[in-house]
Amino acid sequence: MSKDTYLNIVLTVIAVLLTVDVWTRVAEQPLPGEIALAQSRSQPNRMAPRKTIVQKGVSAIGTEAIDQRTQMIELLAGIREQVGGLRGLLESGGIKVQVSDKAADGRGKATIRR
Repeated sequence: MSKDTYLNIVLTVIAVLLTVDVWTRVAEQPLPGEIALAQSRSQPNRMAPRKTIVQKGVSAIGTEAIDQRTQMIELLAGIREQVGGLRGLLESGGIKVQVSDKAADGRGKATIRR
């Protein structure tokens, strides 16, 4: 087999492999018309006289979203206070944690005293 024939065969195999690779990558991507995008409504539903459904969850519109965020902030503030209290007890010595060597059952033993 001559060098030119060998080179043509190798280049053809590489071209076929690259074509298959590109085809599989393109086939994995959805067509632009099939892509669903999130949409935000700033106005009520414009469809007929139907009532707009009250949305729940983080993506709720209007006052529901504001109320949810306020509630989340209050809950996070409560968690922050609780963690601060635990940290204060640990730093002041109000809570003592004592860890001993492995017990007979193979688990470590921790004792928490207040």
